[in-house]
Amino acid sequence: MQTAGPSRVEYRHDMDAVESVRAALVEAGITFAAYLPDTILHPVIRAVEATPEITTVGVTREDEGVGACIGAFLGGKWPVLLCEGSGLGLSGLILARAVVQRTPLLILASHNTVLGERHDYTSATRRTTEPFLQGLNIPYVVAMRKEELPLLIREAQLTVQGDRRPIAVLLPRHTLHQ
Repeated sequence: MQTAGPSRVEYRHDMDAVESVRAALVEAGITFAAYLPDTILHPVIRAVEATPEITTVGVTREDEGVGACIGAFLGGKWPVLLCEGSGLGLSGLILARAVVQRTPLLILASHNTVLGERHDYTSATRRTTEPFLQGLNIPYVVAMRKEELPLLIREAQLTVQGDRRPIAVLLPRHTLHQ
Protein backbone atom coordinates (compact mmCIF):
# COMPACT_ATOMS: atom_id res chain seq x y z
CA MET A 1 0.00 0.00 0.00
CA GLN A 2 1.33 3.40 -0.99
CA THR A 3 1.03 6.28 1.46
CA ALA A 4 0.54 9.92 0.59
CA GLY A 5 3.59 12.15 0.62
CA PRO A 6 4.00 15.20 2.83
CA SER A 7 1.32 17.82 2.45
CA ARG A 8 1.86 21.54 2.00
CA VAL A 9 0.59 22.19 5.53
CA GLU A 10 3.78 20.61 6.80
CA TYR A 11 5.85 23.50 5.44
CA ARG A 12 7.03 25.74 8.26
CA HIS A 13 8.89 28.78 7.08
CA ASP A 14 11.72 30.28 9.10
CA MET A 15 10.50 33.86 9.31
CA ASP A 16 13.94 35.10 10.41
CA ALA A 17 15.40 33.72 7.18
CA VAL A 18 12.52 35.25 5.21
CA GLU A 19 13.16 38.65 6.80
CA SER A 20 16.88 38.36 6.10
CA VAL A 21 16.11 37.85 2.39
CA ARG A 22 13.71 40.81 2.32
CA ALA A 23 16.19 43.07 4.11
CA ALA A 24 19.04 41.94 1.86
CA LEU A 25 17.01 42.81 -1.24
CA VAL A 26 16.32 46.30 0.11
CA GLU A 27 19.96 46.79 1.14
CA ALA A 28 21.07 45.62 -2.32
CA GLY A 29 18.98 48.38 -3.90
CA ILE A 30 16.25 46.21 -5.42
CA THR A 31 13.32 48.45 -6.37
CA PHE A 32 11.18 46.13 -8.53
CA ALA A 33 10.08 42.50 -8.14
CA ALA A 34 8.17 40.24 -10.50
CA TYR A 35 6.98 36.97 -9.04
CA LEU A 36 5.03 33.81 -9.62
CA PRO A 37 3.39 32.04 -6.68
CA ASP A 38 5.69 29.41 -5.19
CA THR A 39 5.48 27.27 -2.04
CA ILE A 40 9.08 27.79 -1.03
CA LEU A 41 9.26 31.52 -1.81
CA HIS A 42 5.69 32.35 -0.72
CA PRO A 43 6.59 34.21 2.51
CA VAL A 44 9.44 36.04 0.77
CA ILE A 45 7.01 37.20 -1.91
CA ARG A 46 4.56 38.42 0.74
CA ALA A 47 7.33 40.22 2.63
CA VAL A 48 8.54 41.90 -0.57
CA GLU A 49 4.97 42.92 -1.42
CA ALA A 50 4.75 44.64 1.97
CA THR A 51 7.99 46.57 1.37
CA PRO A 52 7.23 50.12 0.19
CA GLU A 53 10.65 50.51 -1.50
CA ILE A 54 9.92 47.64 -3.87
CA THR A 55 7.26 47.76 -6.58
CA THR A 56 5.86 44.24 -7.01
CA VAL A 57 4.07 42.66 -9.95
CA GLY A 58 2.54 39.21 -10.01
CA VAL A 59 2.87 37.52 -13.39
CA THR A 60 1.37 34.42 -14.97
CA ARG A 61 4.51 32.97 -16.62
CA GLU A 62 8.20 33.14 -15.89
CA ASP A 63 9.07 34.61 -19.29
CA GLU A 64 6.54 37.36 -18.61
CA GLY A 65 8.33 37.99 -15.31
CA VAL A 66 11.70 38.26 -17.04
CA GLY A 67 10.18 40.68 -19.56
CA ALA A 68 8.67 42.80 -16.78
CA CYS A 69 12.03 42.89 -15.00
CA ILE A 70 13.85 43.92 -18.17
CA GLY A 71 11.30 46.67 -18.76
CA ALA A 72 11.63 47.82 -15.16
CA PHE A 73 15.41 48.04 -15.53
CA LEU A 74 15.04 50.06 -18.73
CA GLY A 75 12.71 52.32 -16.72
CA GLY A 76 15.33 52.94 -14.03
CA LYS A 77 14.57 50.18 -11.49
CA TRP A 78 16.78 47.38 -10.15
CA PRO A 79 14.75 44.17 -10.59
CA VAL A 80 14.52 40.74 -9.01
CA LEU A 81 12.59 37.77 -10.40
CA LEU A 82 11.13 35.44 -7.74
CA CYS A 83 10.08 32.06 -9.17
CA GLU A 84 10.52 28.31 -9.13
CA GLY A 85 13.63 27.10 -10.88
CA SER A 86 11.38 24.90 -13.00
CA GLY A 87 9.90 27.93 -14.71
CA LEU A 88 13.21 29.30 -15.83
CA GLY A 89 13.17 26.77 -18.64
CA LEU A 90 10.13 28.55 -20.06
CA SER A 91 12.16 31.76 -20.22
CA GLY A 92 15.00 30.64 -22.48
CA LEU A 93 14.58 33.14 -25.31
CA ILE A 94 14.01 36.21 -23.17
CA LEU A 95 16.82 35.28 -20.76
CA ALA A 96 19.14 34.71 -23.72
CA ARG A 97 18.19 38.18 -24.95
CA ALA A 98 18.96 39.60 -21.48
CA VAL A 99 22.39 37.95 -21.57
CA VAL A 100 23.16 39.18 -25.11
CA GLN A 101 21.95 42.71 -24.37
CA ARG A 102 23.75 42.73 -21.00
CA THR A 103 20.56 43.47 -19.09
CA PRO A 104 21.01 43.18 -15.31
CA LEU A 105 18.62 40.86 -13.48
CA LEU A 106 18.79 39.18 -10.09
CA ILE A 107 16.93 35.85 -10.01
CA LEU A 108 15.88 34.13 -6.78
CA ALA A 109 14.59 30.68 -7.69
CA SER A 110 13.53 27.62 -5.72
CA HIS A 111 13.72 23.91 -6.60
CA ASN A 112 17.14 22.72 -7.62
CA THR A 113 19.23 19.56 -7.55
CA VAL A 114 20.08 19.45 -3.85
CA LEU A 115 18.58 16.92 -1.49
CA GLY A 116 15.45 17.49 0.54
CA GLU A 117 12.73 17.94 -2.04
CA ARG A 118 9.54 16.53 -0.57
CA HIS A 119 7.39 16.09 -3.67
CA ASP A 120 8.06 13.71 -6.54
CA TYR A 121 6.33 15.95 -9.08
CA THR A 122 9.29 18.33 -8.95
CA SER A 123 11.82 15.64 -9.83
CA ALA A 124 11.92 16.42 -13.56
CA THR A 125 12.17 20.17 -13.09
CA ARG A 126 14.90 19.83 -10.48
CA ARG A 127 17.03 18.16 -13.13
CA THR A 128 16.81 21.11 -15.49
CA THR A 129 17.37 24.33 -13.52
CA GLU A 130 21.13 24.24 -13.13
CA PRO A 131 21.89 22.81 -16.61
CA PHE A 132 19.58 25.46 -18.09
CA LEU A 133 21.45 28.27 -16.33
CA GLN A 134 24.78 26.75 -17.37
CA GLY A 135 23.60 26.54 -20.98
CA LEU A 136 22.84 30.26 -21.03
CA ASN A 137 26.08 31.05 -19.19
CA ILE A 138 24.12 32.61 -16.33
CA PRO A 139 26.19 32.40 -13.14
CA TYR A 140 24.38 30.97 -10.14
CA VAL A 141 24.96 29.87 -6.59
CA VAL A 142 23.01 27.39 -4.47
CA ALA A 143 22.39 28.85 -1.00
CA MET A 144 23.04 25.93 1.31
CA ARG A 145 22.82 27.80 4.64
CA LYS A 146 20.28 30.37 5.83
CA GLU A 147 23.01 32.39 7.42
CA GLU A 148 24.63 33.08 4.06
CA LEU A 149 21.48 34.37 2.32
CA PRO A 150 22.16 38.11 2.93
CA LEU A 151 25.78 37.78 1.78
CA LEU A 152 24.85 35.81 -1.35
CA ILE A 153 22.08 38.24 -2.30
CA ARG A 154 24.34 41.24 -1.76
CA GLU A 155 27.22 39.74 -3.73
CA ALA A 156 24.93 38.49 -6.51
CA GLN A 157 23.42 41.95 -6.93
CA LEU A 158 26.88 43.55 -6.98
CA THR A 159 27.75 41.16 -9.80
CA VAL A 160 24.45 41.90 -11.58
CA GLN A 161 25.29 45.60 -11.48
CA GLY A 162 28.96 45.21 -12.34
CA ASP A 163 28.66 42.62 -15.10
CA ARG A 164 25.27 43.85 -16.37
CA ARG A 165 23.81 40.38 -16.78
CA PRO A 166 21.43 37.96 -15.07
CA ILE A 167 22.69 36.16 -11.96
CA ALA A 168 20.70 33.52 -10.03
CA VAL A 169 20.60 32.53 -6.38
CA LEU A 170 18.94 29.12 -5.99
CA LEU A 171 17.11 28.47 -2.75
CA PRO A 172 16.58 24.89 -1.59
CA ARG A 173 13.66 24.27 0.76
CA HIS A 174 15.86 24.05 3.85
CA THR A 175 17.18 27.61 3.48
CA LEU A 176 13.76 29.14 4.17
CA HIS A 177 12.09 26.40 6.21
CA GLN A 178 12.55 25.21 9.76
